[in-house]
Amino acid sequence: MTIEPNGEGQGRGGGTVVFRGSFHRVRRESRIDLAEGAAPDPLVRPAVLGPWTGPRPANVAALLALAHHVQRMIDAGKIADRAEVARRLRWTRARVSQVMDLLLLAPDIQETVLYLEVGTHVTERALRLVVRHEDWEEQRRVWNGIRV
Repeated sequence: MTIEPNGEGQGRGGGTVVFRGSFHRVRRESRIDLAEGAAPDPLVRPAVLGPWTGPRPANVAALLALAHHVQRMIDAGKIADRAEVARRLRWTRARVSQVMDLLLLAPDIQETVLYLEVGTHVTERALRLVVRHEDWEEQRRVWNGIRV
């Protein structure tokens, strides 16, 4: 980085200072745990199973699985409520509500979503259109329109 006085301007030093150089942002790795206590290392798998070689799940499948996990933790009393989930994940309360609303899908739709793989064109936004309907038959009708 270089600092160059350019002589123009009306400051005390008789001009402005121009900084020339580049900046880069360092992203620090941060781990966020939903529950206190020691957790097993997710990268360590039993030797019998070997490394995971299966297909990657779709993002909506991972979000639905997260919603189920969070709901189990709330039911078990490990987390007080959704507001605490938002604080621990550093999400907004609205975002937590959006993800947790996926639990309102009909069970057969949830099962299908959980088995979606990367590359499918089902988005979370499209699922929000399905969740809007309280009636599971109506949800299935909208879901079949999305899946086409």
